[in-house]
Amino acid sequence: MLLSLLGLGAGTLLPRGLRASSRASGLPVERPARSPFEPDRRLALSAACERILPGAGEAGVMDHIDYWMGREPFSSFVRPLFKVGAIHLDRLSRQDFGKAYAHCQPEQQNALLARFQRGEIKARRFQSQAFFEHLLRFTLEGFLGDPKYGGNRGEVGWKLIGRSECWWQPRHMDYILRPDQGLPW
Repeated sequence: MLLSLLGLGAGTLLPRGLRASSRASGLPVERPARSPFEPDRRLALSAACERILPGAGEAGVMDHIDYWMGREPFSSFVRPLFKVGAIHLDRLSRQDFGKAYAHCQPEQQNALLARFQRGEIKARRFQSQAFFEHLLRFTLEGFLGDPKYGGNRGEVGWKLIGRSECWWQPRHMDYILRPDQGLPW
């Protein structure tokens, strides 16, 4: 994060192969101009995603979350839940361990996340179990989804599950889409 503030950009932190392969698909990756989350909240959410699925940071899961939190209906009901959840992650982490959630040991982070998962965190108009479930869902989507939405950088998720192109997919389907020529059969 400090390097991006200095103007070097986060892309310089990625291995060269990942930077090249994320653009190899030819699909534009639309990323928000800036994250809808404050830096400390984004850092807490990013650390939680990494605990849910190791490799989430490298796969760009937070870019995927940023992308969708700027769009309806997610910006209305999930983004506020994520903001409050990140605040509670940091608050409880400071209370229990004396430091921000992102700077805790993995075991400490897991223990806090488990409390959210079980719905043990009680706060007015905040459901910790719902927060955990949405974070889990968006983490998996960001890891395995289409890279054009910001996640699955370098198609790491697809490589992990062995996804490959369908062998029978025709290269040109314009004959089906051109009504002036009639049906091909």
